[in-house]
Amino acid sequence: MKNILHLTDFSEVARNAYEYAIHLARQVGAELHVAHIYDRPYASIAYQGGLSAVIDAEMDAKIRAELKKHLETYATAVAHEGIRVILHLWGDMSVWRPDQYLDKVPGTGLIVMGTRGATSLWHGGLFGTNTARLIRHSPVPVLAVHPQNTYAPYQKALLPVDIFDEGTLPIIKKAVEFLRPWSGVKISLLVVNTPYVFYDTASIEKFIQQVKENVRHEALDLRVYNDISVEEGLRQAMETEKADLLVMGTHARKGLAQLLFGSITENVAQHLSYPLLAFPPEGVSS
Repeated sequence: MKNILHLTDFSEVARNAYEYAIHLARQVGAELHVAHIYDRPYASIAYQGGLSAVIDAEMDAKIRAELKKHLETYATAVAHEGIRVILHLWGDMSVWRPDQYLDKVPGTGLIVMGTRGATSLWHGGLFGTNTARLIRHSPVPVLAVHPQNTYAPYQKALLPVDIFDEGTLPIIKKAVEFLRPWSGVKISLLVVNTPYVFYDTASIEKFIQQVKENVRHEALDLRVYNDISVEEGLRQAMETEKADLLVMGTHARKGLAQLLFGSITENVAQHLSYPLLAFPPEGVSS
């Protein structure tokens, strides 16, 4: 991983994620890019036939100068000895549209962003948080960090799996590769049985054999939990297994499919308070 990108709005939630990102950058030997996205000021110019909006260059320069000070203060507020931190100010972009800015930081292998989760029906329930939307659209892994998450070297990661999904094995391989810098980390694959989706023993055993044949990681096992929903099964498993990282894949649903079916990964990002590392499916590009 060459570069880690941290997106910030200068809040305490973001600051906590920034501190988390520093530890990650130190662990994997990556440079840390810290970016703030803002709306540039526009002025209306009257002309024959109507109005035209143009950037107010003078006001934009003042705003950028002020934001630069905030960004520098933000970056130096947390000790980051031994880590190269590079600051960016980007105008007129959307946090959840990484296709608009990822080319500005070539070699980005991870985006780290703080999240408060959903705070109401409208904020999260219908439209989703910025972090959840970023997870849906990002072609690179996204790490969602909640305010109560404090970094400690990973000892155990929990990875929920759908044993019938052909995209599961690639996600397991990605997780193993990502976690390689944490020597000896245990990865527990999690099967959650619910009243609506139940995995029989024979299918689980067949899946385990496939994993053994295709994935090389000594500290890899499988756990089965039964619960009323996948989200509740995840909550129960994280607490019982004492895992310090939740790893999930996403189907990257968009448009009508997202509205109708949603995403378990996005729901977890909004409603469970664990560090969540979300991997995009194979073939997703910005």
